[in-house]
Amino acid sequence: MSAVQIGWLLGAFHLSRLYAPGIWGVVADRFGHRLLIVRLGAVGGLLSVMLLPGQTEFLTLWLCMLLYSFFWNAILPQFEVITLKHLGKRSNEYGRVRLWGSVGFILAVLVGGELFIGDGISGVPYSFILVMLFILLASFWVPDVRTDQLRQPPSKGLIRQTLKRPAVIRFLLMIFFVQMAHGPYNGFYTLLLQSYGYGGTAIGWLWSLGVIAEILLFAKLHNMWNRWGFERVLLCSLLLGVVRWMLLATLPDQLWSLILAQLLHAASFAVVLASGIRLVQELFPEGSEGRGQAIHSSIGFGLGGVLGSIVAGYLWEHLGATPAFIFAAGASAIGFLLAWRVEFLGKVQQIEPN
Repeated sequence: MSAVQIGWLLGAFHLSRLYAPGIWGVVADRFGHRLLIVRLGAVGGLLSVMLLPGQTEFLTLWLCMLLYSFFWNAILPQFEVITLKHLGKRSNEYGRVRLWGSVGFILAVLVGGELFIGDGISGVPYSFILVMLFILLASFWVPDVRTDQLRQPPSKGLIRQTLKRPAVIRFLLMIFFVQMAHGPYNGFYTLLLQSYGYGGTAIGWLWSLGVIAEILLFAKLHNMWNRWGFERVLLCSLLLGVVRWMLLATLPDQLWSLILAQLLHAASFAVVLASGIRLVQELFPEGSEGRGQAIHSSIGFGLGGVLGSIVAGYLWEHLGATPAFIFAAGASAIGFLLAWRVEFLGKVQQIEPN
């Protein structure tokens, strides 16, 4: 596949995030069976990835990615709501739960670095199938949260009122630009390392280094919020995201630069992700958390992700790695400016039903 095709394939994964989270979110808020929706998503995702083995045509793969992503978006946003419902008033400790996803990612890239480079690439579709099967089985070990059955959800007017708040608009725009900035990294970081002669094991360890930093950050994030405040931690992470992408744009041939850039993954990804999920939970009226997480996912991982992947593909194909990561740094800088001098939690606490 060319860089442009890679960008479109990854864009398909993000494209369904424009509409799928909203569909699943409305169903979840209306009927309350969030864990059932997670399990349905896991079944649909498993059946979708079972179509992948043997597929080599671009359009067929693109459609498979689109179908898989539709069901995947039934899992993550609703599972975030389930997690935060279990935590209750201890929402600051969300990072301690989320870090286990990072542990799984490390295992995946270390194993993948050995198995999927070169001729081993044919095993990737089967790894998708295996992991989706494990996700489905694991969903039956998760305790559900008690919800009022068939309750009346908040009115659309109240949700629209929430979305019109200046702080909410700036928050969603910030998420959009930050996720768009990850397009070159998500799609082409491995190709960047390969172009400088790094092998599969080294690439796996560099990916793992970023996620190790993410794990440590998730474990201590609640302490950072308590000590320095939510907004200060978020602003610092956004600024460090700009530094991260500029390192990859200007010094990708230096090992120390690659290591530092991966350590900054804790800032550019982990802090922003945890901050966004916590804000949505406090931001939206009770009973609409599913739609809130869906909007968060659609604008950030959906619209931001698809545009970031596609633009990164064209920049990489026609101009090379440096402009692609300068684009990422610029998007992160816009995200920083949008969050500047906004007291998000202070504004959120003022959003009450009329």
